Amino acid sequence: MRRFVWIPLLALFLLFGCKGEMVGGTGVRESDPALVSMEKAKDLYRQGKYKEAIDELKSAMAQVKARQMKAFEEVLPPPPQGWKAGEPSTAPVVPDFLGGGVKVSRMYTGPSGERVEVAILSQSPLIQSILSLISSVSVLGQVGNTRLFLYKGEKALERFYPHDRRGELDVVVGGRALVMIKGEDISKASLLMEFLKGIKWERMVALMG
Repeated sequence: MRRFVWIPLLALFLLFGCKGEMVGGTGVRESDPALVSMEKAKDLYRQGKYKEAIDELKSAMAQVKARQMKAFEEVLPPPPQGWKAGEPSTAPVVPDFLGGGVKVSRMYTGPSGERVEVAILSQSPLIQSILSLISSVSVLGQVGNTRLFLYKGEKALERFYPHDRRGELDVVVGGRALVMIKGEDISKASLLMEFLKGIKWERMVALMG
């Protein structure tokens, strides 16, 4: 399995290497540490210093991953009026050699103790589980607590339990990502939709590639 670990590094190296010389007067911002690390890796590779080149590529990849996670954080919705939002949280959900999926989430607290978590997961194994659930609802029909609908052309599933004051809304984005919105101590399902509509959708889809 170790050979798969280097696939993202090799792809990063080849992608950058195809762009030609950049640092030293040809266009790369020297303040961008990821691009500088890529350029160093290219020079070390030419010198036959392969271990050092790999280390620089690892550094570049970590910086690109951090930039990606930061970009995902920025698509999360702002808190509704009267609500408070916690700090965004990011974490890997799939190893790099399997595609490097990530999860970014944020917890929101309402004025009456409501709690809502918004999470965006890329390349998560949960995507197939949600798609299977959506297919089951499509075949068996909707039940009282479940609603199947389309949001911006994507399949979405809403589940709300008024007696328990909780609900969940899931949207599969292009088969590559999953938006999950979970609410506790909430009085109506429309609150989940309010958070969904607050996501910077076009930016999120662009980040998914």
